[in-house]
Amino acid sequence: MGLLSLGTPLPWEQAKELAHEVRQHGIEQFLHIWRNTKNRQKDRLLWGDEIEYMLISLDRKNRRARLSQRGHELLSTLQIEENEMLNKANQTGEKPDLEALWRPEFGRYMIEGTPGHPYNSSVFDLTTVEANMKRRREIVASLMREDEMILSIGSYPQLGSGDFLEPPHKANGQFSRSLFLPDEVINPHPRFHTLAGNIRERRGSKVRINMPVFHDLNTPRPFIDPSIPYDRSLFPGDKEAKEGAALPDHIYMDAMGFGMG
Repeated sequence: MGLLSLGTPLPWEQAKELAHEVRQHGIEQFLHIWRNTKNRQKDRLLWGDEIEYMLISLDRKNRRARLSQRGHELLSTLQIEENEMLNKANQTGEKPDLEALWRPEFGRYMIEGTPGHPYNSSVFDLTTVEANMKRRREIVASLMREDEMILSIGSYPQLGSGDFLEPPHKANGQFSRSLFLPDEVINPHPRFHTLAGNIRERRGSKVRINMPVFHDLNTPRPFIDPSIPYDRSLFPGDKEAKEGAALPDHIYMDAMGFGMG
């Protein structure tokens, strides 16, 4: 996830009034950087990676696995060393030597880990990547409770379906207005809630994601997603699924959280 600065994000109605100014400043900044760097040569290639970890809460007695919302809590703990070293560096000028950096992601159940400093363009640096990835995983895993674990996969299989969140919440949030995902799955940083709301406002509708379903011998044709609460009328956008946003023979999703975490 990109740089997160402290501040108050603007809702879409206010942000769109400044859209032209933001675009103009972006173009001017790009041209300024280009003119000042276009003749630079032989810079070292600096690069890195990022790995996202999902926090899973295990209910061993009932054989259930749910997404844990402790990501924001753990992030504060993981960033203690980084903040201490950065404060020391500001006072002494000493370069901080960190194993890893930790950043928030859109999902409250997620943490993002990157190397503590960029890799260089040498063969030796290539040989250190796997060890650093392993070490980052060990650091996060060391903070897990006895009934918790971490996963690094593209999407949690039960996201938005049934009993998938710990602690549980109802899908009735003002920002996403999703039929399936509560706003509590969103990272509490104001940027993320505003992002979810602004994208919906700018589109004039909720996000429409339709994943084709795999038909086997037991899949009805047409397949109509049984998880959709077609009769909900909490928000104006609730009728979108019934009016064609949800396609037959597809799994329907209606929120940023399905594509950003």
